[in-house]
Amino acid sequence: MAAQQMTTPIAVPARSVRRSRAGAAAVRIALLAPVIIFYLIFFVWPILTVVLRSLSEDGRFDLASPTFSLDAYLQLFQDDFLLRVEWRTLLLAVNSTIITVLLAFPTAYFISRLKRRTATLLLLLILVPFWISIVVRLFAVTSILSPNGPINQLSLLLGLGEFNLLYTPAGTLVGTVMYLLPYMVLVLYAGMVAVDGNLLLAARTLGASPTRTFFSVYLPMIRSSLMSGTLLIFILGLGFFLVPAILGGPAEQTISVYIQQQIDIFQWAVASAMGILLLIATLICYVGVVRVTGEFKTGVGPVQVKGVSGDQPFRWSAPMVASAVVAFVTITILVLPVLFVFPLSIGETGTVVFPPRGFTLQWYAQVFTTATWLGPIGQSLVVGLGTGILSVAIALVLARAMLSMTSTAGKAIVSGLAFAPLITPAILLAIGEYDVQLRLGMTGTIIGLILAHTVIAAPLAFAIILAAMSGADRGLEAAAWTLGASRTRAFWTVVVRGIIPSIVGAFVISFVTSWDEVVLALFLQTGPTKTLPVTIYKYLESGIVPTVPAVASLLVTAVIVILAIRGVVSAIRRKNTPPSTQESS
Repeated sequence: MAAQQMTTPIAVPARSVRRSRAGAAAVRIALLAPVIIFYLIFFVWPILTVVLRSLSEDGRFDLASPTFSLDAYLQLFQDDFLLRVEWRTLLLAVNSTIITVLLAFPTAYFISRLKRRTATLLLLLILVPFWISIVVRLFAVTSILSPNGPINQLSLLLGLGEFNLLYTPAGTLVGTVMYLLPYMVLVLYAGMVAVDGNLLLAARTLGASPTRTFFSVYLPMIRSSLMSGTLLIFILGLGFFLVPAILGGPAEQTISVYIQQQIDIFQWAVASAMGILLLIATLICYVGVVRVTGEFKTGVGPVQVKGVSGDQPFRWSAPMVASAVVAFVTITILVLPVLFVFPLSIGETGTVVFPPRGFTLQWYAQVFTTATWLGPIGQSLVVGLGTGILSVAIALVLARAMLSMTSTAGKAIVSGLAFAPLITPAILLAIGEYDVQLRLGMTGTIIGLILAHTVIAAPLAFAIILAAMSGADRGLEAAAWTLGASRTRAFWTVVVRGIIPSIVGAFVISFVTSWDEVVLALFLQTGPTKTLPVTIYKYLESGIVPTVPAVASLLVTAVIVILAIRGVVSAIRRKNTPPSTQESS
């Protein structure tokens, strides 16, 4: 009888349960409300204002006396010049996607078959360009492709005549592929290392040829990564602004460049319609891939270095040799432009020439002693720190709310709201933000720029923190409740403390996203002091001064040092972790 009484659960009044659930729901709503308001003002409203402008006759939508017209959309499909711009944009996106996939697939496959140490080294060579600012890489590509660059000089030396790719479709294609390659390699590599080698071995044991095993077993297992990566780079190529603006020249306008030029002269109607056209095309691609694969991968996040050779011996074969050659070409394409900035920064001449003439470090001294560069560096740091803190806070709220929900529809709404900015063309978001912040009087302010950058950085932070919270042990938090801790205290002392490394990673990726962002800052900064990427971009437009390669060299060095420190810390952590723990993790 006593044993029976001890095992009998304590009855909890239904009213108390309902109050507890109601209280938890109230807290969740109170936390979500500011985040929802933030997204409504700085994401939904900008998109809506562009839609309304695209439906007005002159691009000036008036709520007091609204008039609707489809003339701007009709013009997109009737004007010969606009049709050429649209075709040029589509052609660039398709060609860059095809070339990127053809280079990235063999590269990722080759790296995934290597041992951990070798794979880590090659991935590091790919991550260095991935984390370096796009304007730095654009500066390097511009210098390489220019008439004074090494490609043209080598062509003249060999007697092949001039070979100038700058301001040509080929040059734009080269720059776009160089930007997209790291994304595709990382997405594919993450999918390839997750393949169970035993399944491939079983297929071979049952008599399947290597070719049939590859197409019937291997490809289906990485289909999600392949399709998601292809969609990602196609979307980026379709709405890309910086590469066509710098490398394409005035005769090679794409949709994004055309939109920017029209907004500069306050011609909103057709520019807004073009932006909505980009968004519709992006949404169609996104929905199609999600329906086929069930997920969408961005390639941003931790990459697990785990060569398949850990359980299968590495063997050279004809396909493996071909993959190794492509991997060498891909890594060369990515790394050489990054290294090219160093010799350009030490020349004594007042203009950037290759090869450099003389040797001096005066341009590095100017970076740290003149307001021309100290102001942009300081502003980028402040905006980046603000963006990182706000993005992490939003990510924590969204992740907590999503994991607490039992409704599938509620989770879908939160997830859709969080990730929507990732698939929104940057130029569309930029002109929408510009319109909204102009109405709110926030253009040219640091707060306005932080809020705009948070829109595009928070989804990345959310993805990292959500994954960390999903894998955490919820029993520890429940134990804290049992011991009398409030939900808030248990969350901060148990959940948050347990995912500190992921929170740091979310902050870093948010900071880097802000530090590297150009398009939003280009529209929203109206004062004399710009962020560092915008300052470099302006020099790329007007003319390069020697301090630009000096700044680029410092940024490259910083990325290399950070990645090297991270690698050393990871190696020490693996060394101090018991083998059994490594295998289980």
